[in-house]
Amino acid sequence: MIGIHRKRLACVECTRRKVKCDKILPCRNCTKKGTACTRPRERSSPSPSQSERIERPIQPRPSTDASVDAIATIERLQSKVNELEAALKESTSRMSRPDPSVNSSFSPIPVESEPSPFSRNSTHIGSENTPREVEDAATILEFLAWGRRKDPTYQDEIARQNNIEHSPGDVAAEDELENVGVSGLSAPALCLSLLPDKAKVYQLVRYHCDCLLWRHGSFHTKTFLAQLDRFYEKDEGQIRGSGIHLQWIALLFAILTGSMACAPRPISQSWGFRDREKDTLSKRWLKATIACLHEADYMAFHSIYSVEAIATLTMSAHMLGHSNEFSVLLASAVRIAQGLGLHQLDEASDSSPSGLVDREIGRRVWCQLCIQDWFSIPFTESYLVHKLGFSTIKPRNCDEEMNFLDDDQPSVTSYSRIFYDIAALMPDLQDDFISCNTLYTRYEEVLKYDRRLRTLATQHLPRYLQNVPLDAGWPCYVPWARTSLAISSAHKAIMIHRKFLSLSFSNPMFEFTRKTCVAASRTIIKEQKEATRSGGPILWIHQAFSVTASVSNASEKATPVD
Repeated sequence: MIGIHRKRLACVECTRRKVKCDKILPCRNCTKKGTACTRPRERSSPSPSQSERIERPIQPRPSTDASVDAIATIERLQSKVNELEAALKESTSRMSRPDPSVNSSFSPIPVESEPSPFSRNSTHIGSENTPREVEDAATILEFLAWGRRKDPTYQDEIARQNNIEHSPGDVAAEDELENVGVSGLSAPALCLSLLPDKAKVYQLVRYHCDCLLWRHGSFHTKTFLAQLDRFYEKDEGQIRGSGIHLQWIALLFAILTGSMACAPRPISQSWGFRDREKDTLSKRWLKATIACLHEADYMAFHSIYSVEAIATLTMSAHMLGHSNEFSVLLASAVRIAQGLGLHQLDEASDSSPSGLVDREIGRRVWCQLCIQDWFSIPFTESYLVHKLGFSTIKPRNCDEEMNFLDDDQPSVTSYSRIFYDIAALMPDLQDDFISCNTLYTRYEEVLKYDRRLRTLATQHLPRYLQNVPLDAGWPCYVPWARTSLAISSAHKAIMIHRKFLSLSFSNPMFEFTRKTCVAASRTIIKEQKEATRSGGPILWIHQAFSVTASVSNASEKATPVD
């Protein structure tokens, strides 16, 4: 007997994620997440086309390899790359063809004579103008991939095409807490129901301190562990509803969220968390962190704990689909930090030996807030923290006992110190760029900051971040820090050149930008492959910056050649 084959109406993405689809094209879930919504191909189709192969969901492959999580991530990103390439090609097809009247002998701006660490040989084509929607393609599409809107004009276009009146938000409806029947719980009751046993809490906290804290440095290990001991010994693990206590609980859950979201599968399984629970708890813990902050009225009752919690969410918020919410939390954290005086921790404040640990914690948190704010400039075209508005110095390169270390010795603050200097280029570039009145002078500013970035990324690195043999006495995160710095530095090169990226594929005047961005994108992809083999934590930059790298490569492929 021949069975009746019913046509499947649920879209590919909802089927892959095993969530309910409203069966409208595009469906609500895909619209909110900003992903392509496609129908599955019919089973009767004998030979699927190339486009159908791209749209087919990636099937999970059973594997015992420690890098299976990273491989799955790369496969999902490849699907996103295909979508972005298609969008970019459609935009590029509308670009004007080269004008024969343009003088082809026009001399480009001279650039530095030394070879670029990103440079490679490539071809170019002359053109005149670029539509605004592809002027800043790298940042627009990277932002869009994370569920956010960059340019109001671009947002209006997206809204018109998709018949929506607002941004798609952060996470899909099925991930909201009310769907599991706990929306009516108070923050303490919710957190108590989500808190694992004491042994697992310590495992997660120690993993964050050993393997993740180097990336953001937003709290002090020894201080937090002492507070955690007090929580279990004095408070007997009970979560009270008082304001300051709840803000510390928010910090605890921010740390747990980062560990669960970033730990590779073998690590989380060794803690006793299966894959489905790992995914669920990381999202619930992030929600619990924010619930604690709000119930503690953190915007009125300022505490260092709320600032530490928000800064720590850097490790997980983007990965878990909360980029919009995190950007607002970050802005509030800057204001709270200013209210606490964290922006006035200069060298003069060290005249008193008491409170040294508290001052260093304040500097670490302020450093992270500055980094996140300044690195958001390519997406917001503005920033909150002005250099003339604070006197806080960078955190010291010191161990957990506050003993000062040589700059060549790795510590939990040394990576943030390097990253702070790189991030500090961005507000200066923004101010100098917008003060220029011609394309020529703006490009001169881009080239100037390109040189500064290269100097920081090559000549002023501590020894442990250079290409030297690993020392057995160095912490476990040193190889991960090297990979992270390579990926981030290459991404910042693209961000510095972003305004000329599209033009560089059509105007020989900006050839240096094209070579720089294409080479930087290849560096990002190469280093990400290395990151999947290292067994280190899964960092959100591995996914986010791959989108930018893919845009640069897609631009090169989409550009017609004479």
